[in-house]
Amino acid sequence: MTQPQNRFAIIPARGELDTEAGEFWYENPFMITAAGENLSAYERNRTFINLGELRFIDASFASGADIDSDSRSVVTGDFNRDGAIDLLVASAGGGPLRLFLNRIPDAGNRIQVTLVGTQSNRAGIGARVEIRTGDRRIIRDLFPVNSFMGQSPPEMIIGIGQADSIDYLNVRWPDGSTQEFRDVSANQHITITEGQTNYATRPAQSPTGRSSG
Repeated sequence: MTQPQNRFAIIPARGELDTEAGEFWYENPFMITAAGENLSAYERNRTFINLGELRFIDASFASGADIDSDSRSVVTGDFNRDGAIDLLVASAGGGPLRLFLNRIPDAGNRIQVTLVGTQSNRAGIGARVEIRTGDRRIIRDLFPVNSFMGQSPPEMIIGIGQADSIDYLNVRWPDGSTQEFRDVSANQHITITEGQTNYATRPAQSPTGRSSG
């Protein structure tokens, strides 16, 4: 549309339509819903597992998340509090929310981080967490993903492979201030409060549903 704010604009089709393939054209987009047409596109969802080093494996069918639906909203989070990140999917046109629980076998260690801002915003959104274990460097920015009509929770669950501890953990808050911690044990949930020299700890949840650590 060259005139999207003109409800009376008439834009003719630019070529022949393949009606057998489901193509249609209305000279004014405001006529689409009145005619009962639907722009929803039903395609199977895709799920990929990050293998590291820019390699991914297509686990769509194996995950069961490859539903044939017009999915618009995907929220990631640990919904059953077992330490593994799950998926909550909503689709256009109503219908149930679908929760896909993460059942991938536990193959490594992790650290769960909660940030509490004092000078910055309370949830620490916009902060950057840098972790170093041996020669491995991991960076996570706390920007809860916003999808269509959905937002992921401001939590960080960071996999650290087979490392038993974190050599170095740095938090850079939105105002530019930093906090550094060293020799942080794996498989625990730490709460870092902006400006405090120590962090609070509690055992992290494992994918078996039992506390670890």
